[in-house]
Amino acid sequence: EKIVFEKESMVSESLAEIQTKVVTSSKEIPIAYRVILKGGAWKVYDVVIENVSLVLNYRTQFNDILAKNTPEQLLEILRKKVKAQ
Repeated sequence: EKIVFEKESMVSESLAEIQTKVVTSSKEIPIAYRVILKGGAWKVYDVVIENVSLVLNYRTQFNDILAKNTPEQLLEILRKKVKAQ
C-alpha cells in the first residue's frame, strides 16, 4: 500500500484538515486527518475514513448508551473495555 498526501486546508488559525488516500492494487481509500494546533504542535483530533468520522461514530455510540444509562455507567462500560484489551 502507498499513502498519498493530496492537500491541506486551513479551517482556522488552529484547525486544519489533511486529505490523504491509501492506494492499494485494487482500490483507493480516502482518509482525512483533522488536526488542531495545541502547545505549538499539531495534534490529530479526528480521522475521517471513507466519509465516516471516528469522533461522530463514538459520539453516536455514547449518546445511545446515555439514553439508557447514567454518565457513571458509561464510564464504567468504557473502563471495562479498556481493561479487556
